[in-house]
Amino acid sequence: MQQLESGNSDLLALRECLVDFKNRGMDKECMYSTLAEMRAECDEKTEDIILELMDFVTGFCRAELRIY
Repeated sequence: MQQLESGNSDLLALRECLVDFKNRGMDKECMYSTLAEMRAECDEKTEDIILELMDFVTGFCRAELRIY
């Protein structure tokens, strides 16, 4: 998630990073809990981005953007 740290807020690029983690074996629960931990330690703008990413993980988005 280095892209968050560098200020890159391109949501779809960040989503692709999560897809890569999934493809490398990260399960849904681990991904969601990692995002939740990051959310607890960030500013409001970054939190909004993380919440969008969490929606991709949980499937609360368009079907073609779901990660799991």
